[in-house]
Amino acid sequence: MSYYLLQALNALSFSVLLLLTGLGLTLVLSLMNFINLAHGSFFLLGGYIATQWLASGAPWWLAFPCAFVLTGLVGLLLDRFPFGQFYARTHLMQVLLTYGLAIIFADLMRWGFSADTLTPPLPEILRGGVWIAGLPFPTYRLLIIAAGIALALALWLILDRSLWGAALRACVSDRDIAETLGLNARRIFTIGMAVAAGLSGLGGALGAGMLFVHPGLDEEVLLLALLVVVIGGLGSVKSVIFSALILGFVDTFSRVWLPSFSSAVTLGAMLLILVARPQGLLQAQARTV
Repeated sequence: MSYYLLQALNALSFSVLLLLTGLGLTLVLSLMNFINLAHGSFFLLGGYIATQWLASGAPWWLAFPCAFVLTGLVGLLLDRFPFGQFYARTHLMQVLLTYGLAIIFADLMRWGFSADTLTPPLPEILRGGVWIAGLPFPTYRLLIIAAGIALALALWLILDRSLWGAALRACVSDRDIAETLGLNARRIFTIGMAVAAGLSGLGGALGAGMLFVHPGLDEEVLLLALLVVVIGGLGSVKSVIFSALILGFVDTFSRVWLPSFSSAVTLGAMLLILVARPQGLLQAQARTV
C-alpha cells in the first residue's frame, strides 16, 4: 500500500509539470485563439535556465522566478514579432510559423547549451527526502507539488475572478466591441503571451531535476500539453487541472504496471476519452447575454 501511495505522489508531481505547461497553452489556444507549436520550446528553455542557474552557485530559490521572467520576456518579444502579425491569420498559417520557430529554437538551444542530457545540481535542502508511510519520498518532488497547486489556484483566480481575466476573455470574444469600451486588446494579448511563456518556462525549471534536460524534451512536452488541453476541453482552467491529473496518473501507473507498453497504454486511454467526449471532459459552456 505504501508503494502505491508513493507512486501516486510521483504521478501528482508529474501532473503538476503537465499542468503548468497546459495552463500556458490553454491561455494561448483557447483564450487567445492562437496555435503555438513553439510552446514546448519555452519549457526546454526554462529547464536550461534553471540548470545553468543552479550550477552557478547563485541562490537556488531564484532559479525558478528567473526562468519565469526570462521565458516570459522571450514570449513578450515573440508577441511583438512575429506572433502579433499572425493573430488574425488562419490556424494553418499559425501552425506553419510556430512549428518552424520550434525547429529553430531547438537547434539554437542545442548549439548554446550542448546536446547532452543535463542534470541540475540540486541544493542540499532539496536533495533529501521525507518518510511517508515508511518509505522515502524526494523533497524536491514535494516542492513541485506545492508550487503547482499554488500556481494553479493563482491562475484560476486571475483568469476567472479578476478584471484582467474578464478583459482578456472579452477581447477574445469580440475584439472590436472590447476596444470600443476602452480596452487595449493588443496590450492584453501581449501580457497573456508573456504569462503563458513564463508558465511553461517555470514548468521546465521545476521539472529539470525530475525529467532532466535534453534535446527533444520540448517535443515530448508539447505533445503532452496538447493532450492535456484537448482532453480537458478548451476555455477552462479547471478542465486543464482535471485532464493533467488524469494524464499524469495514467502515464505514471502504466510505467509501473506495463513499462514496455506504457506509451501505448497512455495514448490509448487518451484516445478512448476523446472518442467518448470529443468536446473535452469539462468543455466550458458558452455564455450569452
